[in-house]
Amino acid sequence: MTITRFTTRLVAVITALVLVCSCPGFATGAAWADEVDDAQAVLDDAEARMQELSAEYEWLQGQVDELQAQVDQAAADALEAQAEVLAGRAALGATAASEYRGGSSVSLLSVVLESSNLNDLLRNVEYVGQIMQYQADEVQAQKERKERLDAIAADLNDKKAAQERALADLEQKKAEASEVVVAASDRLADAKAEQAARLAELERQAAALEQARQQEAAPVVDNATTTGRDEVIPDTSPVKPNPDTSAPGSGSSAGGWLTGIASAYGGSSDKTTPNPGTTANGSVCDDWSMGVAVPLSMPNCRSYLGRTVEISYNGMTVYATVNDLGGMGGSSRKLDLQPGVFKAFGFNTCQAWGLRTVSYRFL
Repeated sequence: MTITRFTTRLVAVITALVLVCSCPGFATGAAWADEVDDAQAVLDDAEARMQELSAEYEWLQGQVDELQAQVDQAAADALEAQAEVLAGRAALGATAASEYRGGSSVSLLSVVLESSNLNDLLRNVEYVGQIMQYQADEVQAQKERKERLDAIAADLNDKKAAQERALADLEQKKAEASEVVVAASDRLADAKAEQAARLAELERQAAALEQARQQEAAPVVDNATTTGRDEVIPDTSPVKPNPDTSAPGSGSSAGGWLTGIASAYGGSSDKTTPNPGTTANGSVCDDWSMGVAVPLSMPNCRSYLGRTVEISYNGMTVYATVNDLGGMGGSSRKLDLQPGVFKAFGFNTCQAWGLRTVSYRFL
């Protein structure tokens, strides 16, 4: 039952009590005392249960906050590990390009042909061996970086799942608090009107629990230069679906996952946005920034500034920071990716990314 419906019901109860009290022959003496005692007992029970629920809610809130801190730390670790993987990917790419232009096999042949004596041959063979060992070590290091990122992502998922369970418990406590108010109002239908003040206090406490999870919106900095940007990708552009049909969030919002259209902006391929630009929370938007924007039309959009968002596309996962706001096609687009993010997915420009459907969740 909503607060409005409860208030209407409470007014009806009070009105009925006033009418009953004003009727001739209304019960007095011992009968009236019994009714007052019954009402007192109902309110005492309701207040006691509300105190229990408040204590349980406060404990659960502490668990949620603690888990959020753990999720934030895991998200920060994921961002750091992701940066290492991307850097390693670039290093391996450079190594592969070098191999293509003149690889180890060619170098080894050159060593044999160009060595003037046995000492030169041995020295050059050792040099080529060190280069090949370096390449093997770099491949192994990249494998270890990827394994670390995968382990951090798995731990992050576990912590997020635990937080989702705690949030579900919080919702249950709020529902129970409303049920306490409704049950008390039903049992007090024939009670004394002056007891309504205590019942109203229970309603206030239930409403306070309902509002307890609302976050204070972060301010937008005065020198932001990217929030009023024009759309880089026209709304008429085709939306490319996510090739990964088993992506999290497909068909449901379990685990906080959502599905929506992501566009791209910022950097040298975006002529409508300053490069570098200043985002809504004062961060830098340039060719390598790992940030995203959310729509200005999103309810309480500023409260998302500073949060980490996990994005899944074509079997890949990228972590980014919400640091900007924008019109974003009248909210038809749910995320606007900055260059570092769409480059992590393998696209070089805003135009190459275009409009694509992704799965995402806020951590």
